[in-house]
Amino acid sequence: MNQSKILLIDGMSFLFRAFYASAWSGGYRQTSDGIYTNAVYGFTKMMLDYADLVRPTHLVVGWDVASRESLVRSQWYDGYKSNRQAPPEELVPQFDLVKEVTEAFAVPNLGCPGFEGDDILGTLSEQLSSEGHQIVIATGDYDSLQLVSEQVSVKILKNGGKHEHYTPQSLLAVRGIVPEQVVDVKALMGDTSDCIPGCPGIGEKTATKLITEHGNLDSLYGNLTACTPKMRSKLEEHRDQVYLSQKLATIIRDVPIEYTLEAARWEYDSAVVKEKFEQLEFGRSLVTRVG
Repeated sequence: MNQSKILLIDGMSFLFRAFYASAWSGGYRQTSDGIYTNAVYGFTKMMLDYADLVRPTHLVVGWDVASRESLVRSQWYDGYKSNRQAPPEELVPQFDLVKEVTEAFAVPNLGCPGFEGDDILGTLSEQLSSEGHQIVIATGDYDSLQLVSEQVSVKILKNGGKHEHYTPQSLLAVRGIVPEQVVDVKALMGDTSDCIPGCPGIGEKTATKLITEHGNLDSLYGNLTACTPKMRSKLEEHRDQVYLSQKLATIIRDVPIEYTLEAARWEYDSAVVKEKFEQLEFGRSLVTRVG
């Protein structure tokens, strides 16, 4: 099999970022029929931007397809993502609409009940990189840094259309850790955005120091005598919670999804895409980008 360059997009990261970027400036773009399209428009522009940047041979979008209550991780920990608010009513209809746009580009939309977009991208990157393909993941979630390898790079979305590009070398240079340590750092520091508890009183700096000194979480717990009495007591008291956090933060890489690489080839019929753009009244700036 010839080596391909595959761009994997975190659909929810793109869609939410596109929505709030335009909503912040009051740009609730609508069609003449009153259909909200601001998130879809921004998503489409971002997808084209990253396709131009990466120049992939193939492109796939991974999606969350379940409510919080039905997530696999919510079965492990009832508090997982319990702080999430319902999406704005202007955004809700755009969840389906954006998939109509990606389908017009002949881009596969992949998801699986109970799993999150990260798990979809993790599964794809694991399978496809093992076949020798080069993978580029575009997402807003730093958890994806655990997927970085010599075959897999990650672009973390930032404001203003910018991003941070991570390889094993840049991850070590910027954050001082290797991909295998990303989850263990998160296990200790927790994550308030996802309600992952971690160990109370341990922040990112301390978590990173502990993991880089000991190598991994198991080695840390196997050598607690090297810690200060206060730190040892804290880690012992919250051991179960820390290991639960490790489980919650670990991207699942064996989600049962069906796809073919050929169906993900980044080739599209300009006429089909333009017809969808016209239907959504996207305007000339995007239309001219698709030929």
